Amino acid sequence: MPHITAISTAVPPHRYEQMTAYHEHLAPFLGANPRAERIFAGSAIAYRHAVIDPKTFFERRLSTRERNDLYVQHANRLGEEAIRRCLDASGTRPEAIDYLLVISCTGYEIPGLDLTLAKRVGFRPDIRRTCILGMGCYAAFPGLNRAREAVLAFPDAKALVLAIELCSLHFQHDATDEMVVSNALFADGAAAILLEGRSARPSIRIVDTMTLTNYDTLEHMAFHVTDHGFRMVLSSYVPQLLGLAVEKFADQLLERNSLTRKDVAFWAIHPGGKKILDHLQERLGLDDTAMRFSRGVMRDYGNMSSPTVLFVLDAIQRSGEPEAGDYGVMMAFGPGLTMEACLVRWE
Repeated sequence: MPHITAISTAVPPHRYEQMTAYHEHLAPFLGANPRAERIFAGSAIAYRHAVIDPKTFFERRLSTRERNDLYVQHANRLGEEAIRRCLDASGTRPEAIDYLLVISCTGYEIPGLDLTLAKRVGFRPDIRRTCILGMGCYAAFPGLNRAREAVLAFPDAKALVLAIELCSLHFQHDATDEMVVSNALFADGAAAILLEGRSARPSIRIVDTMTLTNYDTLEHMAFHVTDHGFRMVLSSYVPQLLGLAVEKFADQLLERNSLTRKDVAFWAIHPGGKKILDHLQERLGLDDTAMRFSRGVMRDYGNMSSPTVLFVLDAIQRSGEPEAGDYGVMMAFGPGLTMEACLVRWE
């Protein structure tokens, strides 16, 4: 059975306090919206990390090419840091990795990160590489699924999954409500996990996964390429739409494994935003204790898109609270609208 045997996270060195960043750097561009300061203050985010230097980044509107050049530069550094931490945590040498999956939606380059990182880290020339691009906040789950399939087919294999996003590079000089919300939420980060088909040490076993997409709501969440970076579309209806579907979705995953919500000890829910977490908490009937890891990651890091749910799982793991036999549910959401979930069990 597939086991997560190591998790690591990495963030850029620049850490910004939410309201200080707004008043000192963002207000000149977003302050024309009378709701902007209130949106930032009500985000439930205290800090975010970013590769950009706000003292210079906002002085002019960078082209998409300029932003992408910054992405390539910083993503290689941050991605290597996350991978090496994951390898060190598991005591695994780079040449022992058989599969590499790289997930991102905030930049593109050919040769891609899968190749440049394989060279930087020292992976074998015959490592099997896959890039999962453009899928947004839930993309860690397609990566998990591909890695899971690999180690199910080859139980002696080791698969490493890297999710990395540099959302700050796509700040938009736009004071509409939708853009203010986007500029208040997103941040930069990377996370890596190691999956193995067998594990003799404590691990997190992947029990089951599930996907659900509503093709009638494609317009509610998107990331459009413009001449000045990628422009986020984030409908105000997203929290309600997710809330309407999440109960049946979660219960189907649990029921087919002879479980109920009461059997779940830990919930790792992607903190897409305060309203999303509020709606999902209410619909799933979870108390504040069950949501503390998701809200803690949102408070300390913001929404980093695809790596964020792995930050939540890492926070649960580092808490030392899970015991052998405990079940957990990971969930994330993104364009489609798409819902992804993974049932895990601590071993």
